[in-house]
Amino acid sequence: MKTIRHILVGLAMAAVVLPAWGQVRVGLRAGVTVNKLSLDRDLVSSDNRVGYTGGLLVDLNIPVVGLGIEASAMYTYRNNRLSSENQTYKRHYIDIPVYARYRLTLPKVERYFAPYVFTGPDFSILFNDNAPVTINNSRTYTSWDVGGGADLFQHLRLSVCYGIGMTRAMEFIDRDYMGSAVEGKDRHWTISAAWLF
Repeated sequence: MKTIRHILVGLAMAAVVLPAWGQVRVGLRAGVTVNKLSLDRDLVSSDNRVGYTGGLLVDLNIPVVGLGIEASAMYTYRNNRLSSENQTYKRHYIDIPVYARYRLTLPKVERYFAPYVFTGPDFSILFNDNAPVTINNSRTYTSWDVGGGADLFQHLRLSVCYGIGMTRAMEFIDRDYMGSAVEGKDRHWTISAAWLF
């Protein structure tokens, strides 16, 4: 919990100090996620489940060349259901995505519409779940996100991204299969809107 507190305090300080530099802006973001576990064996299966996310973002823009960096601290709620379980279980994360972004600069149009693409890692820290005893969730995991979107009227940012789990998010242990474990990695879509100040 100390790590989460330090990250949130650091982002809050950045939100106060960095806008004075001119090319750094802060904002609030909210969105919907659709999550599915990619399992390494066919002993069980997982289906798509809807969750939500929201938090604070810091955006650094490099003028002229269209490059930028975006970092966020997001609360993310995911739920899952495995074919062998009779219940949906919930996972609550602090997600810290850090993206490199390229914005297409269109003269005279970009103050109203500026499309962009982005990619980068997303670091997730689990702080609560209600998983059954057969499921062991990893306390941290990393995914790689790719996506795109557009800035509208210089303040509204719409985006969609796909995250590919790079490390194990959970492990399912079924004693009927002699204690062997099935590992799962998250695959998720996120559609979000942000307001930049």
